[in-house]
Amino acid sequence: RAALEALAERCGALLATSAVARGLFHGNPWSLDVSGGFASPLAAELIEGADVLVAFGCSLTMWTTRHGRLIGPDTTLVQIDDDASALGAHRPVHLGITGDVRLTAERTDAALADGTQAGGSRGYRGADTAEALTRRLGWRDVPYDDEGTADRIDPRTLSIALDDILPAERVIGVDSGNFMGYPTMYLSVPDEQGLCFTQAFQSIGLGLATTIGAALARPDRLAVAALGDGGMMMSAVELDTVRRLGLPLVVVVYNDDAYGAEVHHFGPHGFPLGTVEFPPTDLAAVARGHGFETVTVRTPADLLPVREWVAGPRTAPLLIDAKVVREHGSWWLEEAFRGH
Repeated sequence: RAALEALAERCGALLATSAVARGLFHGNPWSLDVSGGFASPLAAELIEGADVLVAFGCSLTMWTTRHGRLIGPDTTLVQIDDDASALGAHRPVHLGITGDVRLTAERTDAALADGTQAGGSRGYRGADTAEALTRRLGWRDVPYDDEGTADRIDPRTLSIALDDILPAERVIGVDSGNFMGYPTMYLSVPDEQGLCFTQAFQSIGLGLATTIGAALARPDRLAVAALGDGGMMMSAVELDTVRRLGLPLVVVVYNDDAYGAEVHHFGPHGFPLGTVEFPPTDLAAVARGHGFETVTVRTPADLLPVREWVAGPRTAPLLIDAKVVREHGSWWLEEAFRGH
């Protein structure tokens, strides 16, 4: 981190990560958070407007570049990786460098120091950019129409409330599905070890087991498993593992009674959805059978028991069965579908 921040400071550059590395630049005032489909509108705007993009150890897949749309037509693209075969593998680059991230950043910084004035270039780091980053970088800063009803909560409203309630020192494991952008981007993480992003195989059902591992690896942090109802039902056996290990873990289920990604992908084209929509399931009752404390959430007012659990003593894990609105796909899913 230090080498990349020093180089960015000299060049007047902004900083961003892929989703997997989210939190690496946490606390840096010039961080854009995540690049790609999860990027906020301001982050996407600033990335698209860059004259040079330098990717350190980033493979520049369609997910990180929004199918290439985040790379401006006149942008010079540089990629650094310690694996030569990764250079240009997903996106043509103007310059590819085989090298270690830290060493390359340090030597580039030193070379630039020989030819620039002390303090480097202001570059992208002007007053207007600083103000914009302060006011509207995060997804929670983006205005939205709350679509919640008396029976179902808007996942944005749910995620913002949980971000405020849960301790900041956390590690989040995210399963796969339509819902996954909400916990990934609306729940803050303290550093690059705060997010376990289980999307390498785009397989549903890995989130809970991943979070159990994270809870064991980082007992100093609150482990939070963010799952869809489909992934939860696939991995329900692991509720017993959580209880047997005595982990004070939080499971948040974004429950839309479906494999939401498949519903919103195939439904508009008239495909039958009987195999991807579920009867309403009381996942809170299932978790209580495993010894969890539970709460069913349909409105923000239902989150009071979560505050009480956080206050202690946390003698049992907590499962939050959040009945979320299901009328349309999430923003990141709609973005991903444009490339299909």
